[in-house]
Amino acid sequence: MAAMTVFKQLSKAAAIAAGLLVVVSACGTQEPPELAADASTLRTTATTAATTTTTTTTAPPPVTVESIVDGRTVVLSNGTRLQVAGLAQPGECWAASSVEFATKTLVGKPVQALASKLTLVGGKDYAVLAASQGAARSVDGADAAIQTAEAAAKQAALGFWGPSCGGLDVKPAPQPVVPQPQPKPQPAPAPPAPAPAYYSNCAAAKAAGAAPLYRGQAGYRAALDRDGDGVACE
Repeated sequence: MAAMTVFKQLSKAAAIAAGLLVVVSACGTQEPPELAADASTLRTTATTAATTTTTTTTAPPPVTVESIVDGRTVVLSNGTRLQVAGLAQPGECWAASSVEFATKTLVGKPVQALASKLTLVGGKDYAVLAASQGAARSVDGADAAIQTAEAAAKQAALGFWGPSCGGLDVKPAPQPVVPQPQPKPQPAPAPPAPAPAYYSNCAAAKAAGAAPLYRGQAGYRAALDRDGDGVACE
């Protein structure tokens, strides 16, 4: 009987000990509340940093335009030679006016050059501005803003869209003037033949104011030329 009592007490003690081990083991796998909160905050910060991307666009430094090559090509103060995108090669008829516009608008002025685009102070796109004044022609596939500006200039007959070039790159040569045949000059009418004259004697010739009469002259006749020297009624 005593042995049975001792066995039961030992079994109960073993069960209690086993329960304690389970509790300790479970507690050992959990983090303290403060450490768990800090770890959660760190994970959240890391996730936010990984998923947040900050894009910073750096504007190109301003430069000035040193010279004009043609209406769509410039040389900048940093030595860059830039051809403005969206603009066609100037035509023969309006090349000079295109250079004149570019010189007046750009030379010595600060601009921003990004890729093949020139932006003036105030944000104006040079290609759009030139097209709007009839100083440039757009290429196929140019930006819609350039094509819209060009259409407005064409409608208003500005720049090379006007009478100077009629929108043509090469103005047709003037048609040669074909001289009209001139009528042949008519010969001057012959002077009227002198009226026949007859003087019965030299007194009549002198009275008519015709004397003296020379051989071959109207009114001359040998009868009036007594000495036959060719002069009658001397």
